[in-house]
This record gives sequence, structure tokens and C-alpha cells, in this order.
Amino acid sequence: MKKAYLVYILLICFQALHSQERTTAYDNTPLKKVLTDIEERYDISISYNSKIVQGKFITLKKIPPTLSGNLKAISRQTNLSFQKITAKTYVLKVRKKQQKTLKERIIDLDKVIISEYLTTGFSKNIDGAIEAIPKDFQVLPGFVEPDVLQSVQLIPGIQSPDETSTGLNIRGGTPDQNLILWDHIKMYQYDHFFGMISSFNPYVIENVKIYKNAAAARYGNHISGVIDIQSLSKIPKKTIVGLGANMIYVDAFVQQPIGEDVAVITSFRRSYSDAFETVTFDEFSEQIFQNTKITDNNETFSDVLSQTNNSYYFVDFTAKIIANLSKNSQLTVSSIFSKNELDFESKFDEINQRTKDDLFINNRGIGATWKNDWTSKLATELSVTASRYNFEYVGEELLSNLFDYETVKKNKVTEIGLHFQSEYQLNKKHFFVGGYELIRNELDYTIGKQSDVIFDPDFFITSENSKNTIHAIFGEHHFKFRDWNVFTGIRGSYATELGNFFFEPRIHISKKLNEQFNLTFSAERQYQFISQIIEFETETFGLENQVWVAANDTTIPVLQSEQVSFGGTFQYNSWNIDAEAYYKKINNLTTLSRGFEEESNTLSVGESTITGLDVLVKKRFYNFTSLVSYALTRNDFQFDNLNNTNAFAGNFDIRHYLSLVQSAKFGALELSLGWRYRTSRPYTFATGLEGDNADNIAIVYGERNGERLQPYHRLDFSAKYELKPFKNNNLKASFGFSLLNIYNQKNILNRNYRVILNTENAEFQLRTIDKISLGRTPNFMVRLEF
Repeated sequence: MKKAYLVYILLICFQALHSQERTTAYDNTPLKKVLTDIEERYDISISYNSKIVQGKFITLKKIPPTLSGNLKAISRQTNLSFQKITAKTYVLKVRKKQQKTLKERIIDLDKVIISEYLTTGFSKNIDGAIEAIPKDFQVLPGFVEPDVLQSVQLIPGIQSPDETSTGLNIRGGTPDQNLILWDHIKMYQYDHFFGMISSFNPYVIENVKIYKNAAAARYGNHISGVIDIQSLSKIPKKTIVGLGANMIYVDAFVQQPIGEDVAVITSFRRSYSDAFETVTFDEFSEQIFQNTKITDNNETFSDVLSQTNNSYYFVDFTAKIIANLSKNSQLTVSSIFSKNELDFESKFDEINQRTKDDLFINNRGIGATWKNDWTSKLATELSVTASRYNFEYVGEELLSNLFDYETVKKNKVTEIGLHFQSEYQLNKKHFFVGGYELIRNELDYTIGKQSDVIFDPDFFITSENSKNTIHAIFGEHHFKFRDWNVFTGIRGSYATELGNFFFEPRIHISKKLNEQFNLTFSAERQYQFISQIIEFETETFGLENQVWVAANDTTIPVLQSEQVSFGGTFQYNSWNIDAEAYYKKINNLTTLSRGFEEESNTLSVGESTITGLDVLVKKRFYNFTSLVSYALTRNDFQFDNLNNTNAFAGNFDIRHYLSLVQSAKFGALELSLGWRYRTSRPYTFATGLEGDNADNIAIVYGERNGERLQPYHRLDFSAKYELKPFKNNNLKASFGFSLLNIYNQKNILNRNYRVILNTENAEFQLRTIDKISLGRTPNFMVRLEF
């Protein structure tokens, strides 16, 4: 622990020493020389016609400390203006007045109030959305690839208590309560390696919008956050190919223009762990498979007596066709596919025992979108999407000729969606959005077990192909007047199978007090018709014990959430501060959806109350950036038939989250060091056992979620270096190295209990089962682009 603090303090001190360097003023210096200096100082690219800078000179008694300050100073002394293309690319043009198109007017409504929100590539818009552009990300601590779902975990209020990439709790919500979209396609499975890696290839992502509250009215069927991912949508001028590899997978992408108005963009990733394993794969596997049948079988028998075969791999693929039908019309067809497959087999020849577990998970989707600007004031968008999620698990256990067990779990979700919306710009103050959405789902699951043992009867539970159909109409009004920006939205959803109408209002207000301060207020009500429940019949395998189900009139009610938040931002002299307090209430939770470790035969319905404060503080000075991300959260549960109806701490009631990040950039070299800390997670302590035989033995629990684990902390590091091997060639190369959990802290992520039979004295015993965090985990990356 002391070493961790020492490393972190040394980097901060290094920044302080480096910040003392002085800058040289410009005295009638040619503009071209000034632009070159800015490109080198901030590692950006400025494109311009050499004719427009000829004969222009710049005089600055003191050079501004920020990039934006330098660009504004140049604009004031010339008739030129800078257009920001990406965080690292600008275009210098002659300033001229022109009529804005509808699309440009809409961009005004998404005006950025904080640029470089976390780091380069992140910004916060005036509508409350946080926007991310992965290709502009600066390296983040612990990761060599710009994984979107890992990166957003530095945003206060978004956490992953189980250390995975995709287990996102957004302001107290669970992962299944989030809406995750890829080119408007709903994703029901979006991870690899059981959550350690997201299934989205970051190198074909154009931008990502993240909402924690008051999302646009087009987004429905969720009660927590929204993560809307859009893949590349512009036609490249030339063929671009990217190849990469790290210690988990290899990947490739191709951007291929076909003429001036059509392009095809594809990407592919695949793990190679089924061919050979790396130290990174071993560390991931140790964390994922602990306390499952895979590791239990390995520990039960020695390697001499038993034989095991564990084969796992994942793959994902995306393809997109972009066609510009005219200057104002575009058609895109996008598809995504991901698959995870695990084949585990264990043999113990001495007693002729064999166990075999096969797990197959895939998610596929396809969608087509047509956008058209009819006039400078009116635009429309039409999308048709289809998505399918398929989960299959079969577990077999055979012991000589005595018994044969087979456990089966299947879960399928099919979704077809139609989305239409129109956008109308009345004038500079008023902008309207209206539309209709149809969502049609079919869900089914089968959970069962069969054997040839007489005293262990077979059983099967099926969902009988439940359906969910939602017709929704929605509208938005964006109002801008002086320093006020007001967004109001309404969504009305009719659930055909339930025969009920659901009313979902939302509002977001932003008030600019001065150049430094901005205040915000948000409120919303949301409903969710499809969610996940916990099933315990296949828990012996130890992985993926959740099932997607549709709401009904009996056991699974429609989830409802209401949220109110108030906050503000402050910006001054490279300081960015963003703070927001919120209150959130979720109704119609069930004990099936919460997954309490202590088993209960009684179905109970309850609620969750979450209060919190999200704070982000960032300071940039020359090549260094310091970031503090803090979240204060209180999450209480209250159920009718639990804890005598008294409120108790929620399963993820982790009061304090803190992330400290120190980043530095020296030319083509990027460095990042980050320390994460969070206070203890609650759990229910087991006091002992009751019963005396296999039929009535049970665990006796104390106060529900009355105890807490130890606090969690770890230190991570990343480095990345980019270079162009040949000056007159388009080849780009980059290398990266990361180290998760530098001081190898063993954090307990979760605790539960099992009953075991002591074969020596034939007595039942209570065993504590702890899930331990990742150990020290290195990773290395190499990429080529040409």
C-alpha cells in the first residue's frame, strides 16, 4: 500500500516540477510558425491552405496556457477561424457568414459545456449527455485498448462492483436496467469472457452518448442509464486497414470506399485462448472461474488422478454499408454478431467419473436507417432493427453406472423494432422532435434437470414463449433563450399484452450564470418491460445464472423508476468541476430480480431508494492532467416480506467510490496512473446450520445485509507510444502496456456460503466462499494502421 502512494505522489511531484517551465511570447511571428508550435505543443493536427496564412503575423506578449486560448488569440488577430473535427484534428478556414443547415442547427442544441470531460475524446453536452469518441481517447489506467464500457467507469455515478467491463451500475441500477444500443440495435448480450471485455470493437465506433438522467424521449424500456453507440458513418476518402493484437485477442477492421457515395466498413475480433494461453488470460480465468465447477473439480482431485479440458473462445464481427443517396439523404445497413463458447470436461478414471459442461452464448443484430433532410428546417429518420439473443447450457455428470445427471438451461430473446422520428427547427429558439416506436419481443426459457436416480425426480420449468409488444409515441421540445436551455420530453407506451398505458415525462434545464458557472436540473420517470431474474437451479456450474423475462400480471411486475437531480459545472483556467446530487426511486423490484444469496420460497415485491452525489474535478496543465472522480451513494431496499418490512442496505450499497487519475503526454508517449478505492459492500452473515440430514439441512442467516466486507482498492498503470515508421507513408504503429493491480491487492468482491459434507466424520459443515478480485495482471498491445 505504501508503495502505491509513493508512486502516485512521485508522478504528481513530477508534474509540479514540469509545470514551472516558461513559455516564449510571439513578436510579429509568421502565422505558419505559430501553427507549427501549437501542433507540437498540444500534439494536434491543423489543416489549412497555405495561401490563407501567407503574409499573416501574430504578436502575443503572453502565450495562453490552453489550446483553446491559443486558437482564440489567433482568430482575434486574423480573419480566420478553427473548425474542430476531432479532439486532435482542426481545420483552419477563412471566416465567413453562411446559413446553417438543419443538421448544424441541431448540433447547436448539443453544444458542449465541458470539453475533455474525463480526458481527450470525452465531452459533456448542454442536454446532460456525456459524449465519447474512442479514437480520440488518451490512454486510461489499466487498459491498453479504448474499451468503451471500461472507460465510462471513470464517470462518477457509473461503477462496476464486480470488476467487469459490462457489470455497470448507473446510480444504483443493475446492468439489465441499462439500455445499450449499437446503431439503434438493442443489445441483450454485450460482453466477452463473462464480462471482462465488452463485445464492441472500439476502432469502428464513431461516438457514444451516455445518459445518467433525463435521456431523450426516443429511448424507452429502461429504468437506469442509456449508452447509445454509433459506429462510423462517414465515407472514407481512401481504403483504411487496421490490425491489432493484445494478450487476449486479435482484431482487424477495414474501411473501404466504393466510389464517392458508398462505403463498406467491417471489423473482426477473436480470442486465441483455445490455441494457447497467456498470463493475462490466466489471471482473467482465475478471477472468473473461481468457486465454479471448473475450479472445484481441479481442486478436488490431483492432476495425476484427474484429467481436465477447458476450451473457451469468443468472436465478434460487425459490418456496415453506408450509401449517400443524395446531398441530404443517407441510407445505412448495420449488423453485429458476437459469440462466446465454453467446453469444459473433467475425468477421474479411478472411479469412472466424468463431468461435461457446454456453454454457448451469442447475440446478433441487424438494422437499416434512412435519414433525410427535406428542407433546412425539417429532417426525418426511419430505422428498422432486429436482434436475437441465444443462451444454451448443458451440464452432464456420470459416475460409473450408478447415476447420470443432466442440467439444461436455455434462454432466447427475439426483438423486432421500428422507429420513426421527425425533427423540425421552428426558429433559433424552438426545436421539436416527434415520433413513433414499435417494439415486439418474444422470450422463452427452459430450466430443468433430469437423472436416472429414482429418489431425485426430474423437473423442467418453461416460459411458454411469452411475448411483449410496445407501441410508443414520443415528443420533445428544445427551447433556447439567452442563457437558458430547456429540454422537455414525453413518451407514452402502450403494452399490448398487459393492456396498460404508461406515461413517461422528462425534463432537463440548464442555466448559464456566467462564463464560469452553469446550473442544471433534471427529472424523469421511466418504465421497463423486460428484465433479468436470478435462477438457482444451474448455480452448481457457477456462471451466468440470470434469465431474461417479460413482465406479466402476476410474478414479474413492470419496473418503474423516478429520478430528480440538481447540479452545476465550473470552468476556469484549465479547471473543470462537475457536481450533481440526485434522488432515485425504483418500484416493483422482486426477490427474483435482486438475487439474494439466502434462499427464500416467498416471492416478495419491494422498492429501492437511492440518494447520491457525483463529483468530478479535473485540472490540465501543459502535458499533465489530474482527475478526481467521486461518488457518494446510499442504496436502501424495502420488501414486504423481508426484514420485518424494515429498510435494509441494498446488495450494492457501496457508500463511497473514489478514482484518482494522473495522466501525462510527452510527444508520442502517453502515460496514465490511476488509484481506485471504494468502501465496503454489504453481505448477510451466516450464523450456522440447522437440520441433521440432507433433506432438511439449511443455513441460518443473521441480519440481512447487516455485515460488510473490507474496503476495495487497487493501483493501475498504462503506457502507449505511437509512431510513423516512414515519413512519406500512411503506416501508423502503436504499442501499449498496462498493469492492473500493481501491488497485487487481494480484494473480496463477494461472500456467500455453502453446505459441504465432511467425508471423514459424515457431518455437514458451513463453508465461507469468497470471490477474490483480479491479481496483478499485465497486458501488451501492438497495432498497425495504413
